[in-house]
Amino acid sequence: MNGYYTYRRGSIFWALTLIAVGAIFLYQNFNPSIHPWQIIAKFWPLLIIFWGASKLIDYLQAQAHPDKVAPPLFSASEVVLLLLLLVFGTILSKIVLHSDWGNWHWNDEDFGNVFNNSYTYTATLSQAVKPQPHLVLVDRRGDVDVHGAADQTGIEAVVKETIRADSDQDAKKLSDQLKFSIVEQAGHYLFQNNADSLPDSGNNIHLSISLRVPVATTTEITCEQGDILVDGLKGDQNLVTNHGDARATNVEGLVRIKKSGGDTEVRQVKGSVELDGRGQDVQVENVSGTVTVNGDYEGTMQFQDVAQTLRLNSSRTDMTMQKLSGRLSIEVGSLDGTGVDGPFEITTKAKDITLDGFKHALTINDTTGDINLHAAVPPTHPISVESKKGDIELTLPSGSNFQIEAVSHHGEVDTDFSGPGIKVTHEGEAPSIMGSYGKGGPLIRLGTEYGAIHIVRQGPGSSESAKKEQTSLRPPVPPAASASEWRWARAGRAGRLVRVRHVRVPMAD
Repeated sequence: MNGYYTYRRGSIFWALTLIAVGAIFLYQNFNPSIHPWQIIAKFWPLLIIFWGASKLIDYLQAQAHPDKVAPPLFSASEVVLLLLLLVFGTILSKIVLHSDWGNWHWNDEDFGNVFNNSYTYTATLSQAVKPQPHLVLVDRRGDVDVHGAADQTGIEAVVKETIRADSDQDAKKLSDQLKFSIVEQAGHYLFQNNADSLPDSGNNIHLSISLRVPVATTTEITCEQGDILVDGLKGDQNLVTNHGDARATNVEGLVRIKKSGGDTEVRQVKGSVELDGRGQDVQVENVSGTVTVNGDYEGTMQFQDVAQTLRLNSSRTDMTMQKLSGRLSIEVGSLDGTGVDGPFEITTKAKDITLDGFKHALTINDTTGDINLHAAVPPTHPISVESKKGDIELTLPSGSNFQIEAVSHHGEVDTDFSGPGIKVTHEGEAPSIMGSYGKGGPLIRLGTEYGAIHIVRQGPGSSESAKKEQTSLRPPVPPAASASEWRWARAGRAGRLVRVRHVRVPMAD
């Protein structure tokens, strides 16, 4: 008699789900920086994956017991539950991760205010300050804009209050209780408010602060959940944002940014830039000093016109370069640069590297990825490139002088430069290019474990010196014979001259 196969994992699955969710909220009690609702909103599709895995295991177990009747894959109640889970998870992701709800930066403390109404009020204040003031401001929820003005002698602030409450009366009551002040303390000017002392510790209050300050103002600004903008200031600027973007433009002085999320934009800085933490996209342009970036950034990093040293230290890349007159773009799997005028050093993992128009020494170590280098001028400094898996292509001007040590252990090599000092070996497990070309010059060392090495002559035959060089390398042409003659033809990828013999066959009259 056939029975039902009763080995089911549904109850175990939901029990483990409850344990996992409870553990997340329990862990927050010991680590307040953890945000359970953000974790759930981001990883809720794992519930469907694990649920499906448990169903698959049940199916395989049923197949192993053909004498018993397997249960249906999904019951009607489970289909309804799956649809509800999809709807709830999508709405939760939109609310917590993707929707700013009027520029409101959400975390788990704000989730209880989602269904309240939003009310907006505006407050203003001003404060006379001494020359070259130092402004200190902390905003838990909201954006901060600071603009320097040449005609400004004090600090003027406009505060936009966004309050979530059940009614207009409740919101207006909170707005009336909000107090703002700019207090001089130990030579600093502190922008203060009392939101933390209000009901629910001010979690339902969002403050966007816009300030006009004297040009010679230095700042210390912290936004826990919000964006920061400073513009038109002379002096050092220290910016901290945990869940928001940071932007600094037209600054004379040091710009120091610490962040744990969001985008970063820095433009027109007469001074140096220091960026620490993690985040998304980074864009730095027109910096007269050094640029130092420490941390991991998941988006695209773009640098342009950095007059001095550019340093990048992350879990995957350690890079130092001098004087970037062009542009450098870095993504997870690639690095592309133009106008690298000074020495360039990088140790990285799994990146395709392209440098067009470099002018100085290069040191490149890459684990996996193709490397394409194009020199703007004949090399005068050493070039060293090592790759475990990837092709290396180096393009040099035709008038270059250099010493070469190039080895591909499990690939192939070729070069457009030839002469008595160059020895190319194609046979064996380590094809190589060794020797020197021209009148000495710097050492070029290229090596790859699995990949090809190509050394390309830029513009073959385009200069008179290249033509003379090709003519001097031709073997003497033998006297013309009645039965055959020698001709010159171009062969190979770079159009090198090779000698071929054309045989004349006598024809009958």
